[in-house]
Amino acid sequence: MDMVRRGWATARGIVVVVAVGAVAGCSASSGHRSVPSSSSASAQPSASALSMRARLELPMRLGNRSRFDDRSLTGVAMRNFSVLDRLVDDRRHEKAVAAVYNGETDADYAVLVSAAAGTVRDEEATLTTIFGLYPSVREVRAVEAGPLGGVAACGSARDGEYHVTMCAWVDQISAGIVTFLSPKKRLADRGKELADIRSEVEFPIPGLPAGQ
Repeated sequence: MDMVRRGWATARGIVVVVAVGAVAGCSASSGHRSVPSSSSASAQPSASALSMRARLELPMRLGNRSRFDDRSLTGVAMRNFSVLDRLVDDRRHEKAVAAVYNGETDADYAVLVSAAAGTVRDEEATLTTIFGLYPSVREVRAVEAGPLGGVAACGSARDGEYHVTMCAWVDQISAGIVTFLSPKKRLADRGKELADIRSEVEFPIPGLPAGQ
C-alpha cells in the first residue's frame, strides 16, 4: 500500500499537468483536434432523448475499486467536472459529480471520475471539444460507448515512467471523463472499462429537466 501511495504522489502531478491545459483552454474556440467519428453520433437530440434526463451517482465502489479521499486528485476531478459543466445545457443545476477511486491493482494507481448531466446538441462536436481542451492527451481514438449509447474516445499522456489514459463519453443527456493513472500504457483495453464505469454512474430516467 505504501508503494501505491508513493505512486499516487508522483502520478498526481501528471494529472494536474493534464488538467491545467483544460482550465486554461476552456475559453478557446479553435485548435481542437478531431476525434475519430462514431456511427452512433447524433447532431440533434432525438424526440426520445428530449424526454429523458440523466441521474448521476458515484457509488462507494466501482467494481473492485473503492472510493478514495485525496484532496489533490479530487480537486483535479472537480476541475474536469467544471469543463464538462460548460459543455452541457443544464438548467437543473445538477450537483457536481466527481470522485477518485483506488486502482484495481498495485500497477493501476487511481481512477478519477467526473460527469455532468444536461442536454447535448452535438455529441461528436462536444467530444472533440473535450479532448481539444486537454492538449497533453495524444493518440485519441474512438472506443465503444457501451449500451447507454452516444460516442466515446480515449487518449493518452505520459510524464516520465507514468501514464495517464483519459477517456470521455458524450450522449444526448450527459458527458463524462474517466482518467486512469498507471505506470503502464493500456490504451487498448480502457474502452471496456470506461463503458463498465459509466454503467455504474449514469442512469437515464424519464422526464424533462426543470424549466424545459
